[in-house]
Amino acid sequence: MTPPEDTPRMVCGVHMVKVNRKEDMSKYSIAKHLLLAGAAALIFSVPAQAQLENALRTAKNSTAASAASQDRVAGLDDEADSMVREFRAVLQQKDNIRLFVDQQDIYLESQNAEITSLNRQLGTVEAIKQGMAPMMLRMTAAIEDSIEADIPFLLEERRARIKRLKQVMANPNVSPAEQYRQVLNAFKIEVSYGQGLDSYEGGHPTRAGMKVNFLRYGRVALVYMTKDESEIAYYDRITKSWEPVNGNRALEIRQAIRVAKGEAAPKLVMAPLVGSN
Repeated sequence: MTPPEDTPRMVCGVHMVKVNRKEDMSKYSIAKHLLLAGAAALIFSVPAQAQLENALRTAKNSTAASAASQDRVAGLDDEADSMVREFRAVLQQKDNIRLFVDQQDIYLESQNAEITSLNRQLGTVEAIKQGMAPMMLRMTAAIEDSIEADIPFLLEERRARIKRLKQVMANPNVSPAEQYRQVLNAFKIEVSYGQGLDSYEGGHPTRAGMKVNFLRYGRVALVYMTKDESEIAYYDRITKSWEPVNGNRALEIRQAIRVAKGEAAPKLVMAPLVGSN
């Protein structure tokens, strides 16, 4: 059977379409190679001066970046050194604070010990006060007894002091501390009488209204001499009376009175004793 007349045409048409597509691909490849060749030609056509400038610009940028990086490194190094110094300073301050706290702890322990001692002492204050009053009364009585048993010098003055002391001891408005101070002061005055050579004016022991010069050799001896130096006598502890002094003893007593009054240069003087006439 003879195929229709249009069959070969259809086959031929398909073949023709395929042929046309191959031609198109060849044309595209050629165009692509032409473009690449043109680009390469453009690249290779850049002047050498422009390439050199690009290279220098790149080098400059690299150098600037390196310098900036070095500056940052140096800055970080300085900052690290500063932080190290600050850290060491903080450590030193910490040590100083610890030493200060330790010292304050020592002070605190000392103060606590002192407070404990004071509290213990306060607990005994009442007992001390109760024992002080009888003690001071006994001391006052002892001073008074010693005055009456002593050689009779400055009796009015010494007895007046004991009288004032008794008034202080009887006054409830006077603190125990002040009472004790006055008792000790009376003791010190009595002790001082036993030291040195002293001359003073007073009434005649047996003749009222007559003034004489007394001479005290500490607490060893007591002598009086009238103003006209016609009468000299010493106190006898045993008989508790005044005994006359004659001869050489009278001359020594006259010299001793002048020494005691500062009318003569200091010198060794002899005290008249019982049985020494």
